[in-house]
Parts: sequence; structure tokens; C-alpha cells
Amino acid sequence: MRLVKWFIIFLTGGLLVTGAILAAILWVAGLRSVPSDNDSARLPDLSAPVDILFDTRGIPTIRAKTMRDAYRSLGYLHARDRLWQMESMRRIGAGRMAEIVGSPMLPYDTLMRQLGLYRQAEAQLVLMDEEERQDLQAYADGVNAYLTQHRHPFPIEFQLTQFQPEPWTVADSLVWGRLMSLQLSGDAFKEAQTAALIGLLGREKAQQLMPRHRNSLATMNDENRDGWISQYDASNAWVLSGARTESGKPILANDPHLGLQIPGQWYLARVETPDLTLVGATAAGVPIHILGHNGKIAWGMTTTHADTQDTITLDQRSLSSAITRTETIHVRFGDPVHIIVRETDFGPVITRLGETPKAMIWTGFSDRQRAATALYQLNRAKNWQDFLDALSQFDDPAQNIFYADIDGHIGMKVVGSLPIRAPGQDGTVPLSLFDDPWHGVVPPSELPGLYDPDNGLIFNANNRIITESYPYLIADRFPAEYRALRLQERLAETPTNHRLEDSMSIQTDSVSIAAQRLVPLFLKAEPNTEQAAEALQLLRDWDFSMDRKRAAPAIYMSMLNEVVRVLAEDDLGSDAFMDFWRADADFTELALGQVPHWCDDIRTTPVESCKWALSTALDRAVFKLSQDQGSAVADWHWGDMHTAPMKHQLLSLVPGLALLGNRPIETSGGDHTLNRGQSRGGDGDTPFSHVHGAGFRAIYDLSNLDNSLFALAGGQSGNPFSDHYADLLKDWRDGRYFRIPGRAEDIPQEGGALLRLSP
Repeated sequence: MRLVKWFIIFLTGGLLVTGAILAAILWVAGLRSVPSDNDSARLPDLSAPVDILFDTRGIPTIRAKTMRDAYRSLGYLHARDRLWQMESMRRIGAGRMAEIVGSPMLPYDTLMRQLGLYRQAEAQLVLMDEEERQDLQAYADGVNAYLTQHRHPFPIEFQLTQFQPEPWTVADSLVWGRLMSLQLSGDAFKEAQTAALIGLLGREKAQQLMPRHRNSLATMNDENRDGWISQYDASNAWVLSGARTESGKPILANDPHLGLQIPGQWYLARVETPDLTLVGATAAGVPIHILGHNGKIAWGMTTTHADTQDTITLDQRSLSSAITRTETIHVRFGDPVHIIVRETDFGPVITRLGETPKAMIWTGFSDRQRAATALYQLNRAKNWQDFLDALSQFDDPAQNIFYADIDGHIGMKVVGSLPIRAPGQDGTVPLSLFDDPWHGVVPPSELPGLYDPDNGLIFNANNRIITESYPYLIADRFPAEYRALRLQERLAETPTNHRLEDSMSIQTDSVSIAAQRLVPLFLKAEPNTEQAAEALQLLRDWDFSMDRKRAAPAIYMSMLNEVVRVLAEDDLGSDAFMDFWRADADFTELALGQVPHWCDDIRTTPVESCKWALSTALDRAVFKLSQDQGSAVADWHWGDMHTAPMKHQLLSLVPGLALLGNRPIETSGGDHTLNRGQSRGGDGDTPFSHVHGAGFRAIYDLSNLDNSLFALAGGQSGNPFSDHYADLLKDWRDGRYFRIPGRAEDIPQEGGALLRLSP
């Protein structure tokens, strides 16, 4: 026995030592994979040397003789700083991730092959003129120069997967736009759930459960009464004319909201050539500035909330007449998988749309997509007419694009292909083969737009884009008006003297109008415990700021989550409710205020009141908060629940390496605040994780564009061993901004660095 004991000790110790040695090797290799900003390299086909100056945040200023040299250099930089992000992006778009990580990615690869996004990216190439194609090829050449010439190990993700990236192509850059379009388009993947809810509850109750907000805050009619513009899901934008600013020139603010992760979506860069200056946000893998300014104009984007997708239920005859092709998905650690991709007259058959075969109709399925060309030309626009000419080619996804120029003009234009549906169709449930399909798209000349409105203001916070008189259906339902109301309040505070600091304050504003409306209703609950009474008192004294350090937001959101459960679980049944459950403020406000029949638990004989529903929800919320944060109500904190996980796409899945790749951070804000802190609510271990928000913020000063302000959720580098992996994260959370240096003297001599690329 003693011999066995010593053998086990020896074996365990040996494993620990081996693990420590492997960890040390991995750590050293990771540190070696971080390139130096002070360096030089050869870059084939440059027409002249290129100097890249880095500020202390790792943000580059590329000084090149030509834009083609600048694109080539930007490709080199993106590969140097974000190689794994680029590699995973193009493979997700092509349906080839299983080649690296194995069978867990098979469902996603299958979906991408059925959607054919990479085939669309390849088709875009033939539509480009020679100049644009050569510029995008120069970018790809810059990426490939880094792949062949790098003097450091590839980042840790490649070392873990023992994988070497293939050469970069122009189609690899273009597929980013197709993935983004899919993310910003709606809402084929919700239609089956909507139909199921209607079947379960009837149309009237289902619409109460999912309020349409078609009569909410107004937007843009012919007179542009309030200047409010809408977008899908969550983004903010406003542009003010010089009559409303202290400087006398426009200010344009934009904070697009996407899923939060690390590294984030955006890579900031300044490009300077004799003919063009570009400053703002690029996307790793794409040479074009997506958001920013060019020294003459500034632009920002929000999504139009347009429903540009439908599904159609197929029968065996329509399936058998579909055009088919076989695609092979290579699976690491497994055998290849062969799938049949079916193309019907309506669109591809998508297996993830449900058990009954359905085809997906989408404006994004056209082989003549020219959004990349539109952005390429937008980067070069010098005035409003150039802006419109560029955007005339922007066909997908539907977007609101905001505009300001140094001459004092402001504007906004809705772009993209919006389907014209047959009368009676609202796009919310699957169509049948007997339904009339789409009747073309809305003519571009009839898409909404504004130029120099009399009130000197255009803004949005997710409210409806058009009035009921607009002749085309953009979407059947729109988000609630809470953030729009708060934005209206804040902008009214500075009617003629708005400054950059005011826009900073608005972008980081955490006051919830939804809470202002709901808390007075919640206070009707009858507390059954001392804890519940103390929690209600904190709500009574609250100023509705979703501050991460305070208890009241935690009580409010926990109670809201439980109120929804008390109101709707009995009507839906447990299984359907768990699929639906979210902390839904607009449904709760409607139910408590206008349709109180939801308060009755239909599973019991007595008719329950809304006071009963609220009291039950309060008890449940207090119980859960006590379990999670202790019995002292005053010690509860919203930030303990509301943490942005900031997960690394790969390392978060590897035991022991999540601590290296993930950078969780407690945040303020919530679902309905301008400082958007979107969480899902419902069930689960972390229902209030901050999973969606403004990963990038920008405020453009048209009186001096070099004075523009930015914030970034994370850092410039995708390498977790880099100092610039997450160095901007706390400043982003705490509302601190920075400038992208515009002059040589703006780049610190100490802490700054120079990378010289030579032909």
C-alpha cells in the first residue's frame, strides 16, 4: 500500500510539473507573439516608404504616398494585431470553422453553406471597377505579406489549434459585410416562434405580449416634426446643426450597439495621404473605414429596423423541384460531412427555421450586392451630393446613415432594399405557398431622408422611423420609446450651446425612463418581509439611474424579470414561457396599466389582482437577490449582476485559459438607457449579463475634426498578451474618451512608436 501511495504521489507531482512546464512554455510563446510597435519591415509593391506612428493606446496613423500603399499597410497592421479574429470571421462566413475546432461548429457551418454568404462575397468582385478591386487586392497583399514575413510566433489561438492560416483573398474581406448584414436584418428566425405564440394565445393576446409600438413616438413625416430616426435593436445617433452648438458648426454623435466580446468589432485607425485623410473605425479584415470622417464630412450608422426577411413553408413538390448542390464540410478530428444545399424559386432551404421545411426570402440574397462599393465611395465623399451618389449603391442591409460636413450641413438618408409586401402581409409569420410573394422593393427615391431640417436636429434611439401615412410597411413592430424620450430630454437641455462634453454625457447616460414608468406600479406591491419592505423603500427613493454601485437597479430588474414570469407563465405554459422569458418592460407596462387580465393566474380558481402579482414577484426577487448577494439589502449592487463578460471567442472555451482571454467588467446602464447595457433576463445563472451595447462611441466635431472624441470597449490588439488587449476597457466603462492624434506633435515622443514599411 505504501508503494502504491508513493507511486500516486509521484504521478500526481509529475503531472503538476508537466502542466507547469507546458503553461510556462505557452506563456513564453504568448509573450513572444506580441509584435513591437518600434520596428521596420519590407512590404512588396509599395510605391514609397510608409510611416506608421502609434500613440500610447496603439492607435496607428498611417502616412502613405498613395491610398493603395495605405490599404496595403492597413492589411499588414490588421494581420499583425487581429489575425485570429480575421481568420475566424472569414471561416464563419464560408462555413469552414469545423475544419479548425471540429464537430461543435457543424450546425453553424451548415447554416452558412445554406445561406451562401461566401458565394455572394465572391460574386461582388465582378461588380467592382478596376480601381476599387486593386485597392482591395492591395489590402489582401498586405495581409499576406505579414503571413509570410512575420518574425514572431502566430498568436496563441493558432498555437493551441496547431493551425496555419491560408493566404487572404478579397472575398475574405467582402464576407464581413455579408455577416454584418445577416446580423442586422430581420426577422426570419423569429417568425416560427411568433406563429406558435399566436396559435397558443390568439392574435390579440400575442400582440399584447409583443407590443407593436406602431403608434409610438413619431419619427419622420414630411415635416420631420421631431427629427427622430429609428434603427433596429439598439444604436444611438444624433446630429446637430451649428445653430444648436457652441462652436457654430455641427456635432455628430454615434454609438452603434452590437454584441460585446473581446477583441471587439472595431479597430481604430487614421490614414493620411496627399489626396485623402480617413479617421475612425475599421473592421479587422476590411480595408474601408466603416464609421468616421474624412476631413470634409463625418458619418455614422444605425440600422433601420426594417424587416427584410420572410420564410415560406414548402411542400414536397416545391422541395423536389429545387436546384441542389452537394457541399463537403471537413471536420477536424472527424470524417467529412456531405450536405445537400437546396435553392428554391423563393430562396434557399434553411434547416434551422424549424422541422417543417422552409425557404428564406431575403433582400440580401441578391448576387449584385454593392454595399462595399458604396462605403468605398462614401470614404471619398466631400459633400452631400457625393454622399447621396455613393449611397445610391448601398443595397443591403437597410441602414440610416447620418451626415455632417465642415460647411455646416447635416442630413440623414435611409438606404437599402426594403421589400414591398402584398396587402395583408405583415412579415411576422411564415408564408404559405398560396400567399402572394413580394412585389419588388421600395424605389430608392421614396426612401426617407433629411437634409438641413429647420429644427437643426436629427436623432434616434430606436423609435419608429415613419408615421402611419408612409405608404410602405418597413416593419410590423418597433421597439419601445423609452430611450427616445430620454434622448429628447437630454438634447433639450442644450438647445443652442451644445458641446462635445454634452454628447459625452448623453452617450453615457444611465437614467431609465422605463423604470420611471414602472416603479410607481411596482410600489403597489405589498411587502411580506422586512427585506421586501426595505427593497421597496430603496425603489421609492431611487432617481432611476442604473448605477452599477447601487442596489435599486438590481431590485428593479430582478422584480421586472419576476413580474413577467407571474404575468405570462400561466398563459404560455412552462415550456413555451421558458423560450420567451425576458425582462420585458413594455409588455409589463401594457399589462399592468391597460390589460390587467394578465395578472390573473388562470391555473387557479380565484381571480388574482395585479397587487397579488406584484407582491408575488417582489417576494421572488428579494429571495433570489438574498441568495446571490446576501441578506443585507443595502449591500446589493447592480454591477454584481450586470457584468459585461467580454469573452474571448476561443479562449473562453478552453479550461484554464478563460482567465487569460476573458476580461469581465461590471457596468452601469440597462436595457432602456442611452448607455445601453442590454441583457437577456429570463432564467439562467447570469440573466443580467451585459451582452450587447456600444462597443464603439464617436463624437465628431465639425469645427475641428481632429478634436473628435472616441471610446472603445477593449483595445486595439486581439492578442491577450499585448498591453493593448484591454487597456481601453475601463475608460470605456467609466465614460472617458480620447482623441485619435491628427498631427505629429499629438503623438507622444515617449510612449509612442514608429513602424516603417519599406518597398
